[in-house]
Amino acid sequence: MSRVQYNFKSILLLSSIMQKKTRDFQRFISLSLALAKAEFKMRNEGSYLGVLWYLLNPILLFIVLLVVFSARFGNEIPSYPLYLIVGIVMYNFFQQTTTSAILNIDHGRHLIKSVKFPLESLVASGVIRNVFSHFFEIAVLVLFALFYGVSLIGFIYYIPLLFLFCIFIYGISLILAGFYVYFIDLEHIWGFFTRILFFVTPIFYNVESMTKTYYLNLLNPLFYFITAGREIIIYNRLPESWIIIVIFFGSFIFLFFGLIIFEKLKYKFAERL
Repeated sequence: MSRVQYNFKSILLLSSIMQKKTRDFQRFISLSLALAKAEFKMRNEGSYLGVLWYLLNPILLFIVLLVVFSARFGNEIPSYPLYLIVGIVMYNFFQQTTTSAILNIDHGRHLIKSVKFPLESLVASGVIRNVFSHFFEIAVLVLFALFYGVSLIGFIYYIPLLFLFCIFIYGISLILAGFYVYFIDLEHIWGFFTRILFFVTPIFYNVESMTKTYYLNLLNPLFYFITAGREIIIYNRLPESWIIIVIFFGSFIFLFFGLIIFEKLKYKFAERL
């Protein structure tokens, strides 16, 4: 076989593989969107308040924290109500989405046992569904920004940050969903962990550099995302370059490990659920 023929066959093989991967990805996206739409509709069906129930938790939490801590931190942190609501909204999106990854695997046990489909779609649908709900939280942030006279230009730059945030959360969700099948108590462990994470992450207080809390939060991915979100939305400026670098590479690192772990564990889902 000549070198030209060998190269031609290699190109055809590569093209065939790429076409198959493209079709698989398109199927994955379509199925994830369909599941997300169905879950979103079922969640709000028969409810008079609908998505307002999703907003009720962060809004009530905002009111309580504002009343309790505004006197202590209000003078130290510029635009403290905005500072607080951005932290709560971004944390709520993370907590709700990662928790739904566990619940989706549990609720989809009959589907997993009876139908062959990309199981990653169950996890991705939870992320997409919560993005739908997050848009309503963003609308609340816009109202706050208008009330406090903050420019809305920052919300344009929030879009790429939200994209990276979703990649990071999807990676975490894959890890949680994969291990949940083998450790049923993971749901309770994760709930306990996220409650601790709420107080560790500077949501209602500010972290000064060179302190123990600051060094602890350098190991906390949420610290980088929430800090960047506040810089963009409240102060209309880009975060420091090192924060952007950590967010970008950290998001894809978590996605990489999430895909690997889920891929290795998913083949025994049907027999263990």
